[in-house]
Amino acid sequence: MAKNILIISAPFEGHIAGLNEIIKDLISLGHNITCYLLDKFLPRLEKSGAKIKTFKIGKIEIPPGNRPIFINILTIAKTYEEILSQATKLEEKYDYLIVDSILDGYEMNKVFKIPNLISLYTFPIVEVPTTKKGKEKRMKAFDLINEKYNINIKDVMELVFDKNAKYKFILTSKYFQPEINMLDDSYYFLGPSYEERPIDTSFTFKKDENKKLIYISFGTIFGEIDLFKKCIETFRNSKEFQIIMSIGINNNIKDLGDIPDNFHIYNHVPQLQVLKETDIFIAHGGLNSINEGIIIKNLPFIIIPLKFDQFGNAKQLEKLGAAIVLKKEELTEEVLKNAVNKILENEESYKTEVKKIAESYKEARAERKKIYEKIFV
Repeated sequence: MAKNILIISAPFEGHIAGLNEIIKDLISLGHNITCYLLDKFLPRLEKSGAKIKTFKIGKIEIPPGNRPIFINILTIAKTYEEILSQATKLEEKYDYLIVDSILDGYEMNKVFKIPNLISLYTFPIVEVPTTKKGKEKRMKAFDLINEKYNINIKDVMELVFDKNAKYKFILTSKYFQPEINMLDDSYYFLGPSYEERPIDTSFTFKKDENKKLIYISFGTIFGEIDLFKKCIETFRNSKEFQIIMSIGINNNIKDLGDIPDNFHIYNHVPQLQVLKETDIFIAHGGLNSINEGIIIKNLPFIIIPLKFDQFGNAKQLEKLGAAIVLKKEELTEEVLKNAVNKILENEESYKTEVKKIAESYKEARAERKKIYEKIFV
């Protein structure tokens, strides 16, 4: 029997990637899907078959004394504001509500009042470092929303182990999930989604077949200029390595100073195209990048985690023998160069372990239909 399902997406690039396949899967099983989506992501999902309800977020000013990353919290707060204002005007009736886990679906559903709540984890459930001071700053952003709707939105970090949803979908495999025994049978592993993208013909980079290609990316938000500079000095004018470095949308290439000839630096690259040519991936531990490196080419990783779930993701990769993890505060040119050499000296061993993760992803994805048929009845 067809069900009416409402999906609420998080307003960030990395959280959109998993939705397209899930929406298409559920539609193929005969269900009716409506999705709340930040307007700038509409092109990513407009052909999914879902009914899309977009919302807008205007320019957000960061309060004095906060780091640029705080814009993420303010963006989440604005998302609550926009979606909950629409919730009060809903005419449709829904059987299931699927909410990205960085949003508090349980509290939001006090407004929606939909019978079945599903939390969608786009990353494995891992320990996320936080502080009392950081929590206090984050929670202030939600005070007006809580007061207006008489709800109690929890801190983003506390939602990592939120048990309030009836079901929890995790977009990874049991093999990649740390501390699997901590989770009960309300958690279902769907494996990562993989989103093919059109070839970007404007990206004209050519690989030098006589050199190993190192791809360095710390995501679209988190990269720090000083960290990129350290990478440049480590491999400056190397005859062994060719480097592609993607420094993110918030950094200026000019701030990096003199660029060596063996470096090719961009604010953004078509990552899937680059990964097909890459030999070693130096990354921050964001799950989308990890998954793409694993699925595209069974790549070995050097991970330098910077924020949030990246520490847990990095720890699990290292535990499974698929990566070397380095601490940003202890990073030197020598440490980074030694890590690259260790990967190259043991390349086949690392690739073998990465392949095990890739196989676990395939197995998880193969179970999706059974999971959907069990839950959406």
